[in-house]
Amino acid sequence: MKFTISSVLSASSAAILVALSAIQVAALPMKAGSPVTGLVKRDIAGMNDYSCQLTTAHPRPLILIHSTLLTVDSWWEFAPVLIENGYCVFGLTYGLYPTIPGFGGLASVESSAQELATFADNVLTQMNVTQVDIVGHSQGGILARYWMKYLEGAGKVYRHIGISPITHGTTLDSLTIWAEAWDVFAPLSAFFNVIAPSFPEMVANSTFMNELNDGGDTASGVIFSNIATKYDEVVTPYTTCFQEDTGVTNVVLQNLCALSLNEHLTMINSFVVLRFVLNQLDPSNAKTANCLNLLSA
Repeated sequence: MKFTISSVLSASSAAILVALSAIQVAALPMKAGSPVTGLVKRDIAGMNDYSCQLTTAHPRPLILIHSTLLTVDSWWEFAPVLIENGYCVFGLTYGLYPTIPGFGGLASVESSAQELATFADNVLTQMNVTQVDIVGHSQGGILARYWMKYLEGAGKVYRHIGISPITHGTTLDSLTIWAEAWDVFAPLSAFFNVIAPSFPEMVANSTFMNELNDGGDTASGVIFSNIATKYDEVVTPYTTCFQEDTGVTNVVLQNLCALSLNEHLTMINSFVVLRFVLNQLDPSNAKTANCLNLLSA
């Protein structure tokens, strides 16, 4: 795999916020000649197969929740490996919005969480179980938390794994702080409320973020774990990916492998991250996640 680190967000003008989506999309291809994941439909064999047989080793369906600006197809590397390892894997594209066709995660986070709630409840019903496991990337790392807290999802999640989750919001390398200081944050938020309502909701200290984390950033009875990267240019500071309540496993990718250069979007193209996910899903059969996993989980 080739890794790319998106350009540092250092410009002070409001235009950089508009350019953010272009920066993220440009960062997507991880292999020479590969198409942009957010624009191309990839068929992931074995995904969303309601005839999949749950086992004693893997007794719960596993739902993968993608990042902002991506779709379910972004799991084209992780999902096949998880399926090969015996998991019944499901996923949806959420948050489509007419202003930017084809890209997920743009609608309000509340409405996307409702999409997840509907999808997950159907998985529970079809698979005849009471709980699922969740792996969520970026915005996908908070949707299930909102579902559990506000949309009757309490008790329906056994294990929740966040990959660079936007747990406490982002400052976009302090850009949002400067925008507030220069009195341009409010008009920018109004602009994004029209084209991508989820964007202003995911800013640190937004009304949405404060509601999500009010009373604590975990849910009773759920096993939480998160992995973040020092090179995250979207969720900043990267440590805000971590949940603060006791009992949570929080790991920095570079502490597993210092050679991992993955930034925010390419975390789901890292076999080191995939090894971490496999270990969290099945701790009894965990294998060390380190630089030996750079080429294979």
